[in-house]
Amino acid sequence: MLCALALAQTISYAGPSNRTASSMPSPIYPTNLDGFGAPLPAVGKSLPDLSTFATGQLNFKEIDDVPQLGPLFNSVTCTGCHSQPATGGGGLFINEIRVRDNADPGPVHIFAVDNMLRNGPQSQGGVPIFAAGMQAEPLGCQITVPGCQLSACQQEEVARTTFNTDLPTCDPTSANFAAGGDCVSGRAALATFGDGLVEAISDQTLIQLAQNEPSSVRGVTKMVTENFLTTAHVGRFGWKDDHAFLRAFSGDAYLNEMGITNPDNPVDTSSCATGVTQYGIALEDTGIEDTIDPDGRADIDRFTDFMRALAPPPKLPQNASAMRGSKLFTQLGCAGCHAPSLTTASNPASFIPNSTGGTPMSSTVNQALASQTFHPYGDFLLHSMGALGDGITSGTAGPTMMRTAPLWGVRAKSVFLHDGRAGDLPTAISLHAGQGQAASQGFQALSTSQQQDLVNFLDTL
Repeated sequence: MLCALALAQTISYAGPSNRTASSMPSPIYPTNLDGFGAPLPAVGKSLPDLSTFATGQLNFKEIDDVPQLGPLFNSVTCTGCHSQPATGGGGLFINEIRVRDNADPGPVHIFAVDNMLRNGPQSQGGVPIFAAGMQAEPLGCQITVPGCQLSACQQEEVARTTFNTDLPTCDPTSANFAAGGDCVSGRAALATFGDGLVEAISDQTLIQLAQNEPSSVRGVTKMVTENFLTTAHVGRFGWKDDHAFLRAFSGDAYLNEMGITNPDNPVDTSSCATGVTQYGIALEDTGIEDTIDPDGRADIDRFTDFMRALAPPPKLPQNASAMRGSKLFTQLGCAGCHAPSLTTASNPASFIPNSTGGTPMSSTVNQALASQTFHPYGDFLLHSMGALGDGITSGTAGPTMMRTAPLWGVRAKSVFLHDGRAGDLPTAISLHAGQGQAASQGFQALSTSQQQDLVNFLDTL
């Protein structure tokens, strides 16, 4: 397998010789130290930082339940969306749906807690095994399934988002879209490998990158002000560059994907299940559900710790075909948007926010991220993609504007483009439109063997 699966690693401590092995802690951390999902090398060599990384990984995999979960949600765990090919990776399928006419800019929530439990108390041999009833598989009727008998919370969601199962996929260049027709866009979760390096790029570097790109494919920086800051920064995370920092990305996802309020997002998306019980179980909590622990971290900070310390996807050696494909990649102009290299700031801690409780990143992580030249094959800027746009407006990112997806680790994906419409890389390239159309046409004009050379190159990233 290309990825190293998560293994239980016993991390030993090489302490002073006058301390016995029995007196030293020998914790077991569920982390792999090589391959997809591994920590940055410097983090892997530091026991305290590796412990922080592994704790964040555990929280990332944790399954949330009522009453904290929901009342509206898309998943019960971060790995429900970020699992391919390892914890922290991308989505295996469409994880989220957006609706054009949704006045609330959040996603459509597919599940609801008042549609989770069924059958009441269950026992086996007279012994209770599901005292509060069973959680339906897969967590109740999905709002996206035609004929779903919607719960009260799901009915509220439909009314609020204007979602219905008959809405077409958004095409920003269609006559229906121009006439104001409603539509939907699916989104597959993006991998978070190497995102600490992306966060550590200075705003000025991304602004300068946009200015230096050829005019025909020039990207646009999107300035965003996180809800816990007063200063705007260049967005770089999410399909529409909605966030500049991993803490903000984590807090937004915890609320909007799992319905869990947190220090940065204290107001729930709905009160539809407040005070409601099923089989004696309260379906909704009140107040901030993800609280700050004595170490200055809430769960969203632990998610951030984990993602920030994730190493980039491991590269594979290039054979002769892949080397030819690398040259074609540049000749076709693909590198105009999929920038091969970027360099981080000399002191990322000077602008990356502390945790919700005020805890800064460790000096080890800061040094591991500082002044690093890395190879994402993406510029993290917005580009006009024409018919390939998602049709959704998010701040200054209009219907055709999409963030360039980095290509590192692309070989581990099973679906491509923002809504998984392409099942392989040649199809994904051919569907590029707008600022990506010239490169797409150039690819389609290549011989079959040349196209394979290019794909073989991408499969090394």
